[in-house]
Order: sequence, then C-alpha cells, then structure tokens
Amino acid sequence: MIMIIISIYLTSIYINQTKGKNKELEELNAELKTANQMITVSFDHIKALYQSLSIFSNQGNVEGIINKLFAYIKDVTKTDAVFFYDMKDEEYELLSKGIEKDKKLIEDEIINNLKEILESKNPGEISVQNVRYVIVPVGNNYLYYGVLGFEVTNEKEGLVYQNNLQQVKFLSELTSITLERINMEEINDRLLISEEQNRIANEIHDSVLQRLFGMSCGVFSLIKRLDNCSTVEITEELNQFRETTDMVMKELRDKIYGLSWKKSGQNSFVKDIKRYIEEIKRFNNMNIPFTITGNIELLSNNQKRALYRIICEALGNAVRHGKAENVEINLCINSEFASLNVKDDGMGFDTHLIDAERSKGLGIHNMVQLAESLKGDIEIQSKIGSGTIIDLTVPTDTLVLRKGESKP
Repeated sequence: MIMIIISIYLTSIYINQTKGKNKELEELNAELKTANQMITVSFDHIKALYQSLSIFSNQGNVEGIINKLFAYIKDVTKTDAVFFYDMKDEEYELLSKGIEKDKKLIEDEIINNLKEILESKNPGEISVQNVRYVIVPVGNNYLYYGVLGFEVTNEKEGLVYQNNLQQVKFLSELTSITLERINMEEINDRLLISEEQNRIANEIHDSVLQRLFGMSCGVFSLIKRLDNCSTVEITEELNQFRETTDMVMKELRDKIYGLSWKKSGQNSFVKDIKRYIEEIKRFNNMNIPFTITGNIELLSNNQKRALYRIICEALGNAVRHGKAENVEINLCINSEFASLNVKDDGMGFDTHLIDAERSKGLGIHNMVQLAESLKGDIEIQSKIGSGTIIDLTVPTDTLVLRKGESKP
C-alpha cells in the first residue's frame, strides 16, 4: 500500500509538472505567434515606410518624417504613446502623440539623462509615473538629431519586447540616415547659394560698378564744362546720364542687387561649422577654439562639404571616445593647399590598432575616405593618455585646375 501511495503521489507530481511545462509552452507559443505576426506586419510597413521617408527626404519635410515614424511605431507595437525629442535646432523640443498628460515629466527625464542616453548605442528604458518607455538615440558618429521612444508593457525577457527593441533600433538607424541626408542637402543648398551670390557680386563689380564709375567721371567733367556748354548740350548729356542710370538700375534688379556673403558678413560654410561647435560646447562644457585663415572661395563646394564632415567626425571622436575637455581646430587655406589641424587632450588610442578602431565605428574610416575623395593626405597621431592630433592636407580648387582637371 505504501508503494502504491508513493507511486500515485509521484505520478501526481509528474502530471502537475507536465501541466506546468505545457502551460509554459503554450504561453511561449502564443508569444512566438504574436512575434511572428508582428514581424509579418512590420515587413509590410517597412516597405511603405522606406518609400515615404524617401519622398519626405527629397522634400526636406522633417515633420512628415516624424509623423510617419509615429504611425509606423503605433501600427507595429500597438502602442498609442510615442515621442521624439527633437535636437536638430538650437531649441530642443519634445514632439509626441498620446503622452500629453506626462509630456513635461518625460521631457524632464530625458533632459536629466540626455548624456547617458546619447552615449548608449542600444535601446534603453526610462520610467515615468510607473509607465515604461523604450528610448534610443537618433544620430551618427558626430551629430545627434534626437531621441525616439514609445511606451511598452511587455516583460523584458519576452519575445515581443525583444522584437520591439529591434524595431526601434532599426527605426533609429533609418531615421538617422534620412535626417543626415536632409542635413547635407541643406548644407549643399547654402553652399550653392553662397557660390551664386559671389558670382553675382563679381558680375556687378565687373559691369555695374564700372558704369557707375564712368558716370561719376562724366558728371565731374560736365560740372567743369558748365560755363562753356549751352543748355541744349547740358540737357543732352544729362539725358545720357539718365539712360545709363536706368540701365544700371535694371541690371541691378536682374542680379538681385548682388548680395554676397562678403558684403553681408556671412558665410554658410563657416557658419555651419561654428553652429556645430557651439552645440558640442553647450552640451559637453568644452573649450573648442576654432580659427580659419585664407580665402574660403578657393575651396569648391565638394571640398567644403568634405571638410565639414571631417571636422564633425574628428570632434565627435574627441568627445565621445576621447573624453576630451579641450579641442583646437585650425583651418588654413592658400592658393595651393588647404590644411586642417584638429588637436585634442583626450584619452588617445594606439595608432597601431587603427584597423581595429575602424571596426568599432570611431569615424576614422570615414575621415580617410573623405580625404582620399579630395585627393588629400591625412595623418593621425595619438598615444594612450596623450590625446590625438589629426592633420589633413588637400589641394585647393586652383591647384586642381592648374593641373588641367575640371572643376567639381
């Protein structure tokens, strides 16, 4: 009887354990089914999302991109609470849907932990009023555009939660690429405008100013001859001056009065670099002196774009990886070469491991490629604990043209 009772007891335990495992398997299968459904749905949305972002990118419509991201997240994750902490402009702003009640609290939480959020490449979590939100930084190695996030209710160990993390990481990378494209297009447009303004200024100098100088000489001559000229002769010459004045006014209108950055004191290339430096200084409390000497117009637009990106990459590396407190940037331009020097007092690294550092995404590979695209030479000097020095030399546009190559 004892043996029978023990057998029944053990059998009961086994049955209960089996039921428990079956329940766990059922729950796991349900999660797998849900995750598979989410993946299937996400594939359909990804195609539509990519097409929409491409259109918005071509239009430079950042608001449309953010709204499309919100719609995508809501469809895939089944949440109604999404937000994007916009850092593109000087005044940061939290754009959101479904979190109006806790919007200010979420914004304060992001601001208080912004540095840690940006330094982490992987999605993380914040908690506001006992509500969990998955967040991920949106940006590249040298520039951040914002922080993307949405509400989650699943357990961290669950497949649905892990799928959500993969989704938001994918969205972060896609959004970063899209916004970077818009940013570079804006820089390119400003460079083109600056170049066109200088062309207009040169045309005015060669034509309009010469005519005005001729008129000034003619008026001076007429004043000296007033006593010896008849009224008819004076009237005839004054009519000629009036006709010339009308022609000059028409030419000025045709050339939009020749507003150049040299006259207005503005330069989009220098302005973009200084604006980026100010953003880095404001967030990291760093000292970043920037000096530029020489004639910027000796550089082509392609060279300006590449130099801007190299400066951003170098400064981004100094901040994120070198933990530097001081970075000195010097750009010197002459008729043959443009030389860029970026020196920081950061942690430094072993230059013998540059290939390995490239694979870690330190931006070195990007800088080398950009230097090669400019037919320039780049040298990187660094020692662990002794900071990093980057020296770049590229031929200016005039030297390239002197060698018989066409202007980019």
